[in-house]
Amino acid sequence: MDSYKTAKDLRDSDDFLTTGCDKIDALLRGGLSRRGINEIYGEAGCGKTQLALQLCLSSQIKKSNDQSTYTIYICTESIFPSKRLQELLKTSTISKSHKVSSDYILVEHVSKVTELETCILEKIPTFLSNKKRKLGLIIIDSIAAAYRVEYEENKLKNRAKSLRTIGHALHKYSRLFNVCIVCLNQVSAVMDNPLGSFDHCQKLQPTLGLTWASQVTNSFCLCRFGDVRHFHVRDSSYLPRSTMSFEITTSGVQGLTDIT
Repeated sequence: MDSYKTAKDLRDSDDFLTTGCDKIDALLRGGLSRRGINEIYGEAGCGKTQLALQLCLSSQIKKSNDQSTYTIYICTESIFPSKRLQELLKTSTISKSHKVSSDYILVEHVSKVTELETCILEKIPTFLSNKKRKLGLIIIDSIAAAYRVEYEENKLKNRAKSLRTIGHALHKYSRLFNVCIVCLNQVSAVMDNPLGSFDHCQKLQPTLGLTWASQVTNSFCLCRFGDVRHFHVRDSSYLPRSTMSFEITTSGVQGLTDIT
């Protein structure tokens, strides 16, 4: 019989993807977990895509004799920011210390729910069967966009079914293939707080409701008020709620100080 394992044992034996910043990794006790779905949500301009691009580079860092990995980046609402990626490839500390390349970032553009389902349910299993190079990271930017465009209020049942199907598949890839799953998400409007205040940031909620929230393992909120950005650990099975300020420079996302 297997020995009893505490929550700490499970956490300590987990596998993490570095964010490319030691301070943010320390806040997350190792980086982003490869178990389950990591949600990163926030308003436009808060740094979600900037962090996602940095993860595309950090996923290429090899550990000892491990096989190097590549990323599938699924864009649902805008063109992939290739210009910013090229800048990071020249200036980031990751690219200066490790051999990284845009060749190992496969970009898929989808605009409809059916296209998103096809990509996740049919295309990704094909990539997972490729033994030459391991799939290490899946990013969806963003999970909400296709659903917001297509589904009206009278079709919420179909939306819920689709979200559960996609969520189940992503959890499967995480569990069976040790793939890190990162889903960027938008936020619902907060009408009772002034935009740009810290209280406003604290009350931001991710879109897609309880159906999607039930699929998420770890939820992180990025926000800004004034000239300062913050990374909030909101909901996690092993992390306490905490906050760190960060900045975006030409070389990437860098954590600053803990504030709570």
